[in-house]
Amino acid sequence: MNNVYLYEGGFFSFLSLLCELIKTKKNPDDIKEINCYQKRLFDQEIYLLIKNERENIEQICKRLDRVSTYMIYNVFLSNHEEKEMIIYRFFLSYLKYGNKVFCMRRIDDVNNLIILSKRVRREAHKLKGFLRFQKMKNDFYYGEISPDNNVIGILADHFKKRLAEDNWIIKDTVREIYAIYDKKEVLYLTKEEVISLNIEKTEEEKEIEDLWKSFHKTIAISSRENRRCQQNFMPKKYWKNMLEMENEK
Repeated sequence: MNNVYLYEGGFFSFLSLLCELIKTKKNPDDIKEINCYQKRLFDQEIYLLIKNERENIEQICKRLDRVSTYMIYNVFLSNHEEKEMIIYRFFLSYLKYGNKVFCMRRIDDVNNLIILSKRVRREAHKLKGFLRFQKMKNDFYYGEISPDNNVIGILADHFKKRLAEDNWIIKDTVREIYAIYDKKEVLYLTKEEVISLNIEKTEEEKEIEDLWKSFHKTIAISSRENRRCQQNFMPKKYWKNMLEMENEK
């Protein structure tokens, strides 16, 4: 039987479980978020009742330095199926070797953690420059992303500083999550919770979009079109959120 330890979801809940597993010297075969877990034939689900979650989180944070915490958080946001176990095994190595562990790339989980962390930050960085907002009738600016990894929180933190004087909404179309900023704080809502918001373009926004498409079409030189080169600068998976590429989706 495979011992699969479950947690409620969220980074802090995972950190608390991680601490509990270390303290009690449990050896999980797998760790999964309850909402994402699909039971397999030989799995035995285990849900630990953790009384001092805050204390557990503080203990974990004291053991990790800033760089390690930063990288672990990045990996937690990744879409990798084994991300929890990669973090768990990395943490065991970190407790044994300390910061020197980052020089031990031959340890699979150390190498995987470094690669996944870079992948998440790279995607978030691209989307910071790529995300396009449209003016809506509810006085909000609205933008959509379709990321591989769960980077909406990183983007929300970025635009909270960058667009602090505006109301805006960022939608992750893959996970159906909305980050909504009202000039004060960021809230994360589901599709059902934003039904009351009038997410509809203004007439002025529609005119601007028509002008932009007309401009893009006018300056294009069909004989020099190079789709492969375009994909090198902007992967095709992002085209669905590009106004000028809507006919190429």
